[in-house]
Amino acid sequence: MEKNIFPVAVSPEEAVKLFPCLNLGTLANDRSKRRGCRFYKIGKKVVYRVADLEQYVFGSPVQTIEQHDCECLAGGCHCNEQ
Repeated sequence: MEKNIFPVAVSPEEAVKLFPCLNLGTLANDRSKRRGCRFYKIGKKVVYRVADLEQYVFGSPVQTIEQHDCECLAGGCHCNEQ
């Protein structure tokens, strides 16, 4: 019986297959500018850890009103005011 083993690291081409919201060209541009998702070079080969890709893609969620947990919404939220 063959087990489905999820890879620890993937090539840029595999990264865009796992995360369709990513673009191969954007990943390449980001690498050239040393920004974006963390990557590793093994010789000339570029790889991304799947955990780093997940953090990059899902690391900055947008908080919606339904997820806001302060009780001041009825009168207008002032949580972020200083």
